[in-house]
Amino acid sequence: MTARHHHYLSQCYLKGFTKGKAKNSKLTVFDFKERKWFETIPRNVGGIRDFNRINIEGIDQNVIESTLSDFEGKAASALKKLEETLVFTAETQDLILNLIALVGIRSPEKREHLRRFEAEVIERLMSLSLESKERWEVQEAQRKEENPEYVSKVSYEELKEFFDSKKYEITLTNEHHIGNEMVMIKAILPYLYRRNWILVRATKDAAPFITTDNPVSLTWNEPEKIPPFYRGSPGFGMSDTQVYFPVSQDLALIGEFDGENKIIIATPELVSILNTKMLYNAYKQIYSPKIGFHFFSKDGAILDGHRILSEMNQ
Repeated sequence: MTARHHHYLSQCYLKGFTKGKAKNSKLTVFDFKERKWFETIPRNVGGIRDFNRINIEGIDQNVIESTLSDFEGKAASALKKLEETLVFTAETQDLILNLIALVGIRSPEKREHLRRFEAEVIERLMSLSLESKERWEVQEAQRKEENPEYVSKVSYEELKEFFDSKKYEITLTNEHHIGNEMVMIKAILPYLYRRNWILVRATKDAAPFITTDNPVSLTWNEPEKIPPFYRGSPGFGMSDTQVYFPVSQDLALIGEFDGENKIIIATPELVSILNTKMLYNAYKQIYSPKIGFHFFSKDGAILDGHRILSEMNQ
């Protein structure tokens, strides 16, 4: 039987934030939407039904899921090797940068954002087309000229009434989403390779790093110098930006166009800063091996995870 529960957050990635760093080990999940926390295994989070399923005649519906499963197996080995060697080069770097691009681009929330944008464009175009019966008839004549077999199945009045009622929803197919995602991944990968990467290692006293359902953070280095209109939308190719990606509860990556490749040991304060960055990047959930991770409150105090739900809902 083919599995229909597909992960947009790789289990091989999430297991690095469990207590035992294994797929069947438990991680602590903080859910802001439900305002609760619970423990579970990686398989039970970061996935939805048929996320990678396609419907194209003559093509296996699960080809995307199978291909990604093969890649995630290789990525799991790369993540483990990076933990053991702290060497971020060659195939290890290739696989992890591809993983960053993958989880940075693909999520249900990003798909919904794209759907809303494209639906708005479609509605604006339809509004213009239906502005008058004369304009609609000109467009109908053009369609007939391009395709002599074209026959309209509804009248202008029927279509205008349906459009004005708003009793419809504009959706996009999985094939459309997946196609867009592959284009975007290909576009951002060169900019990930051009960055210099700092490998941040947390001491036992400072750990853990946490991750979220949106684990790739892209921010301006100095947002106060950016015009307000652009401040909320940095791009992967823009200078003066930072990519932050927690690799596991003990390890994280920071990528910038300036600086140099190096390894640093994180103090408890730095771990708290990076955890706070992750918190404000989350959609609905954060993941940690334990409740007792650290982050900065809104007034600058270092708190632990017992306070997270009350702090983030203020």
